[in-house]
Amino acid sequence: MLENMNYNLIETVSIISKSLYRYETYVKDAAECKSCQELWSKFEEQRKKELSMVLKELKAHIDAGTLSLE
Repeated sequence: MLENMNYNLIETVSIISKSLYRYETYVKDAAECKSCQELWSKFEEQRKKELSMVLKELKAHIDAGTLSLE
């Protein structure tokens, strides 16, 4: 069983990844609205930064041995 802090990181990676997938669809759906496309693109950019931060922290846990993949 994973410790809560590690589970939370992994769960957040999943949540962010799912939202990134949806934003691509949202941008396409907003083909007739430039401001909506820009909004979804900005959210996508922010989420990519968040994902990078969470993955960096997850890697730090793995490197420190506080999250075992075995």
